[in-house]
Amino acid sequence: MPAVRICDKGGGRIVGTDSAHYSHCGCGAQRDGGCRLLPAGGYLGHGHRHRCCRALLDPAGPFILRRSRPRSRRPDASELMSAVGDAPAHLLEVEGLSAWYERDRPVLTDVSFTLEAGEAVGLIGLNGAGKTTMLTSLCDVHRGARFDVLRYRGREVDPGDERFKAARYLSLADDSSFPTWNLDAFIGFLEHAYRLRPDRGRLEELIEGFDYGRYRTTSFSRLSSGSRKKANLIAAFYLTTPLLFLDEPVDFLDFTATEFLYRSINDAAASGRSILLSSHIAESFTRCTRRLYVLSAGRMTGPLTTPEDSDAVAALVS
Repeated sequence: MPAVRICDKGGGRIVGTDSAHYSHCGCGAQRDGGCRLLPAGGYLGHGHRHRCCRALLDPAGPFILRRSRPRSRRPDASELMSAVGDAPAHLLEVEGLSAWYERDRPVLTDVSFTLEAGEAVGLIGLNGAGKTTMLTSLCDVHRGARFDVLRYRGREVDPGDERFKAARYLSLADDSSFPTWNLDAFIGFLEHAYRLRPDRGRLEELIEGFDYGRYRTTSFSRLSSGSRKKANLIAAFYLTTPLLFLDEPVDFLDFTATEFLYRSINDAAASGRSILLSSHIAESFTRCTRRLYVLSAGRMTGPLTTPEDSDAVAALVS
């Protein structure tokens, strides 16, 4: 654990950490004379990059250094899952989502959709349609976004609300966060962040299913793209958050891992989780979803009943 000195303004200088910090990180930390500055109100994760700063929870524990502030107790994963059966008809409601990188050039315009507990829903669109932007906007990663309505379990929320953070997990298509960590370290972090009781049997089942055993002690920076994707998916399905967002999960996977992925998605939906699945692979939708949304030029249509034939799925965006 790096040493920390508290500054007059409530920040902290982190000294002697061996993990790289990136100047573009959204947490606002900047290099300062060879040290790393944690400004007041910010937090700096060990080895993090900007996407995980915002997409992951902000746990009060040894992995995150932050200024103390009063806060209400965050529900753990078991509490959130046990409440799913009593939820309103829509687990998640989104109305009027707009997003941009430049205000005069919107990427998403008036996007609306709903998710229910216990189902996998498809999100299909061509490259550049805005799928990843939509997912990262929901998870407070992309900040250039506005919602007319965002409700979780019938209650108005903000993407940065602690309760909403505890209810969701985002697995990104391209994620190079925590480069010095291995799977065991990452799982330990997530157990702490999400207050999840360790389930070693479940973890071993996922490691075996994705054929990851020989890599579990290998740092993420040394993994191939396929193995890194497997590590992300193991984490996604090890957690029990009511909401799971999967961004291009099939990319880089071999045939065996893809089959296990489809089974894991269906099992997660059967257990009561709600999965939003973004993919370019038509088979992903025919194998795992009953309805889907089409995103084109920043606008959403649907929900549509998922066609049984992959060619019919592909025709929706052709």
